[in-house]
Amino acid sequence: MNRTLIIIYIWDVFWIYWILAAMHTRLKVKKETNGQKFMQRSIHLIFIVIAFIITFFQFTNVFLYNEILPHNPLIEYIGMMILVLSLLFSIWARITLGKNWSGAIQKVKGQSLIHSGPYRYIRNPIYTGIVFGFFDTFVSFGTLGSLLGFCIILIAYIAKISKEQKFLIMEFEEEYRVYIKESWALIPYIF
Repeated sequence: MNRTLIIIYIWDVFWIYWILAAMHTRLKVKKETNGQKFMQRSIHLIFIVIAFIITFFQFTNVFLYNEILPHNPLIEYIGMMILVLSLLFSIWARITLGKNWSGAIQKVKGQSLIHSGPYRYIRNPIYTGIVFGFFDTFVSFGTLGSLLGFCIILIAYIAKISKEQKFLIMEFEEEYRVYIKESWALIPYIF
């Protein structure tokens, strides 16, 4: 089996789990306040889909799919292993949130601010895992398209973090301001 198929299968398993977990959570929670408009959420999702298309649909004879990293089986293997670890990190963060999780920027009934598990040092570990997953996909594929896909994902999640942070400051006030000072938004020691 080639590297592209393995990476696609890894992402497929992740997204199947994610969708099933989201459906299960949705049945148990009630929305209190909404911090994200339908259009904002739609634009975010469109960028995510575009990043996936650019990264994974490697059409021949398109300049985006020229390799910009040299082909190295060891590096590709390490990239795939880190991809798995990155996505497992997102799953761990999702499990830690439990019923507090929501795909949209909103407050659900009975929600509390989580400071445990991966949330101890990173405010958005789900996004961290996905962003690192895309970086590892770029390392494994080594194409201009996969680099562009990573950049789109990174920008999309930085924009979402900005909106989410404003909303959480309004909802949790001083508790969230303190949490901001004690943690990193996405990548430790960088952002």
